[in-house]
Amino acid sequence: MNKKFLIIANNLIKYSEDNNQLAFVHKTKVHAIIVFFIFGSKKITFEQLCRKLVNTASRSTVQSILNEGVDNGYFTKYLDKIDKRKKYYECQKLSNTLEKWLSENKTIFSN
Repeated sequence: MNKKFLIIANNLIKYSEDNNQLAFVHKTKVHAIIVFFIFGSKKITFEQLCRKLVNTASRSTVQSILNEGVDNGYFTKYLDKIDKRKKYYECQKLSNTLEKWLSENKTIFSN
């Protein structure tokens, strides 16, 4: 069982050294949490993320990660059609990468 954690640790190092989507996801713990919340929710607002991360990250950290994700093309930001004050985030561009990553980790733990 312990060797499985070594495999995951080595994978995390590999991901963080690359210049790809998984490097962004694993850049920091907060990056991963935000990506997973956005992907799991399909769409989520900045305010909703801040409420969920109230004891984990500051509002400015959440905002800077969201901006980084949008700037790099990993997140899409769009306005609510009814309430223009709400800005939703989604990460469909990361879906294949995240599903592949999840599948790889399932394989590691199931063997």
